[in-house]
Amino acid sequence: MCDTLGVLQGSYALFGKNSDRSPNEAQIAECYPARMYDGGEVACTYRRIPQARETLSVLLSRPVWMWGAEIGVNEAGVAIGNEAVFTKGKYGAPSLTGMDLLRLALERAESAQRAVNVIIELLETYGQGGNCGFDHTFYYDNSFLVMDKDKLFVLETCRKNWVVKSYPRASISNRLSIGADGERYGGGVCDFAKTYSDPLYSYFSGSRQRKAASGCALPTAGTEADIIRALRGHDETVANPFAEGSVTSNCMHFGGMVGDHTTASMVIRLDDSVPTVFLTGTSTPCVSLYKPYRFGNPARLPVTAPGDEAGARYWREAEAFRRALIGRIVPTEFYAERDALESGWMADVSSDANAMDELLTRAIAEEAEFFAKYDPESFAVAPVKKGFMKNWDKKNAAFSTIVAAQRKTQE
Repeated sequence: MCDTLGVLQGSYALFGKNSDRSPNEAQIAECYPARMYDGGEVACTYRRIPQARETLSVLLSRPVWMWGAEIGVNEAGVAIGNEAVFTKGKYGAPSLTGMDLLRLALERAESAQRAVNVIIELLETYGQGGNCGFDHTFYYDNSFLVMDKDKLFVLETCRKNWVVKSYPRASISNRLSIGADGERYGGGVCDFAKTYSDPLYSYFSGSRQRKAASGCALPTAGTEADIIRALRGHDETVANPFAEGSVTSNCMHFGGMVGDHTTASMVIRLDDSVPTVFLTGTSTPCVSLYKPYRFGNPARLPVTAPGDEAGARYWREAEAFRRALIGRIVPTEFYAERDALESGWMADVSSDANAMDELLTRAIAEEAEFFAKYDPESFAVAPVKKGFMKNWDKKNAAFSTIVAAQRKTQE
């Protein structure tokens, strides 16, 4: 479950995505340098394919156990987010996952148009498939929002069939949305959404409400703060997302009968300079802080270099505060201070690499001070939906086992 949105603004563009997955699955932000290769293969999540001669530098947000990524941007200013989409028939055997396709496209494409073509070429050659669940079995096909400063494309797929359409602004969620108005088709021109959608799974994913909410935000989305506001949105029927599950919210909260949890969020500004990124590096965007990072700067939390365990540790340690909020009412002053901190960081964003490195260092320090000020146990207890605490108790017990295993490996 995820939500991705993008808008072209002429001289710049804005991209944002929430990655909704198992509440216990850490997601890390890693920067990979550009590289040259002399042939060979690249080992993706489930299969190997021939390696490209050259790969671009990329910033990826990926689940810790996957090779592929949920969100990413490359040195050429191409940003991609993918979505699970639920389609008719049997899903493909293990091959390239949607996350693999996203990463491969970012590593190999210097424009949004080329990235779309890379995904299509790989899809038609290898297909897509494989279990993408962390603590449960989860199979699906994929859609992608692919953009750079000048172009934005939505690519939707069902097995090796696909459709592409360009937009000035768009949002995607966990459902097919392109009908007979696509610009390019692989597998024959048709009403793609009507032909291939699994209506039952698409309905229970809550994607109709989430896509509508993110779509409503697009016409007035002119700043990074506007995109962040959309990604933090909760369904108006949800009184307190820390007291009931919220599968219909862009900021998804676990706890109901169905649904995942937003485990990472990223907003990217694309212009003639290098990409400017605001990322949480943690779950639950509504109570997280979006820290500023200049693409290409040295890895510094919440961004890490490949193989550095600090990112996963940062994510898991941050969960202590978020889990303590379950069944509580977060005070309004918390949100007011959250917004004030981020506004200060955004005001100090510059094109100077050293200044941006210093800004990120400051943001991490101020983030630590911010969370140290608040004790969730002092927050008012909230009335919760039936079964909500029981569902979270199961996840928390499993999460404790994960954390204990991590600590043991560090001894």
